[in-house]
Amino acid sequence: MDIYLCGHGGWGVDGRSSIFLQVPAGTEVVFYKEIGDVLYVSEAEAILRAAPNALRPVRVIRSFESCPEMTLYPAREFWRNLGAAATAGGANWHAVASPTQMSYFLRAYTPSRLHWIACSSRMLRPVRR
Repeated sequence: MDIYLCGHGGWGVDGRSSIFLQVPAGTEVVFYKEIGDVLYVSEAEAILRAAPNALRPVRVIRSFESCPEMTLYPAREFWRNLGAAATAGGANWHAVASPTQMSYFLRAYTPSRLHWIACSSRMLRPVRR
């Protein structure tokens, strides 16, 4: 089953004990942008609509491979646009009401193919002086 995880996204590498996790059997995680890149709403809509000009995956992390412990954040301001695009493309999309880590999605939706429809910003804690 393909599930499209939609929202704002980031990868917190700010002293967490674990910033990677292992993808379970029967599951893949699909990224359309590299870590640190922005995914624009128009690009997200094209992916959800399965438009011919939609971005292609830049990385597919397969079962038993290491995946960044990304966090999906609410993007309420885009829900209408993303929902309409998902309906048009027949995509099963998921949004969150509070910050949710990739590990939750891997537990809740295994086996599946999870599509990360969000930015992949690096989130660093500022240096204290």
